[in-house]
Amino acid sequence: MGLKWKQRTAGVFLVMALFWSHAAATYAQEKQDIPPEQLPIEERDQGDSFIENLGELPGDILTLPFTLLFKGLGHGAEFIDYNGVVLRVTDWLTSDDEKTKLRPLFTPPAGIGFTFKQNDLFKEGMKFRATASVGRKTRRWLYAGIRDETFFVPKLGFEVTATHKRLPDEDFFGIGNDSGSEFKTNYLHRENSAKFELISPRFGQSLFAAGFTYSVIDVLPGRDRDSVTLDSLFSPSELPGFFGADMWSFKIRFYRDTRPVTGHPTHGSEAFLTYEFSRQRGGNEFAFSKFNIDLYRYINLFYKRTLVLHLNTEITDAPGSKHIPFYRLAGLGGLSSLRGYRPVRFRDKDLILAAIEYRWPVHNMAIAYGFIEEGRVFSDVFEDFTLSDFKYSYGGGLRIRGRDAGLIAIFEIAKSKEQIRFNFGLNTELRRF
Repeated sequence: MGLKWKQRTAGVFLVMALFWSHAAATYAQEKQDIPPEQLPIEERDQGDSFIENLGELPGDILTLPFTLLFKGLGHGAEFIDYNGVVLRVTDWLTSDDEKTKLRPLFTPPAGIGFTFKQNDLFKEGMKFRATASVGRKTRRWLYAGIRDETFFVPKLGFEVTATHKRLPDEDFFGIGNDSGSEFKTNYLHRENSAKFELISPRFGQSLFAAGFTYSVIDVLPGRDRDSVTLDSLFSPSELPGFFGADMWSFKIRFYRDTRPVTGHPTHGSEAFLTYEFSRQRGGNEFAFSKFNIDLYRYINLFYKRTLVLHLNTEITDAPGSKHIPFYRLAGLGGLSSLRGYRPVRFRDKDLILAAIEYRWPVHNMAIAYGFIEEGRVFSDVFEDFTLSDFKYSYGGGLRIRGRDAGLIAIFEIAKSKEQIRFNFGLNTELRRF
């Protein structure tokens, strides 16, 4: 067991080094010879006076082991890049005019695969994107979409997408904040969906979208031999959505972005607001509405140190005698929420999540960070709200910036009451609008 863990850890560090070299070689820029005191404070690496640097000393001491580790990886990446291996592969996967790009991809839900992008497909501004990922136990995630923000009348656009998911070993622990890990079951989630959406003109830093999605969802026995299947502990009468369903969904989305850059912003904010109404096709059992608010605030502290505040709340309600399929409930756990828990560890109608993250630069294209987060699910947040029994996780990691300030890789370790998790993502797609 110890040998396997060491081998996997070594493999992760090697991948980090490779993609670090890719980022550093392709996008690093030489700093101009400007005195630190003439730079904006958020662009300085350190203070320009003895008192300022003295104030930095405690933090430098605490982060010294991480700094040495990341710098060591950086030197290793520079050695790899000297041979030009990663750069040659990148050039081979990108067209000369950079309109066509092919990149490797890895995310825990989707598995490993590739993402393909084509800009100016039939006209200037029209973008095509496709991804294909596979994993263990015939896990599949296929996606294709066309987006053009100025297709119809000026500045009114559209997006059309199609998605196929086959997730053979999804975990389910029951519904509620007190669902125990001993009730772990396993199911196969298969979903085919198509979406059409109209995209509004940009209002300054804001954007609206509205459209319809049609989904065909099947729930089948899971393929994880280490877990019991869903039907071992739950019955169709007590678990809505036990066999899946066909659903129509209408969704309105709003997004506001005041960040000066998208990669590693030092100030600004993001706001995501979504309203969704879904109804079953060919049946009267399922119907629900869902409202979600997801807020990020980036605060520059000093010398490129950034504090990130994150607040997310989701409210799901079913009218009358209708029900909500269990796989459409609000969920906590995984790479984007309560990172120290398994994906979608807790489910219920409503959720609240709050997180704080401290970021500091350790390389031209890399940011280290530490975080702590708390969250809870509720059957009704307005009636059952309490400050007790919130779940928490904490940890830290590394983000590596890529082209156009996008994200190339995430590597992090997170701790919760139940376990320690190592999370890794490669060319993860963070665009949610």
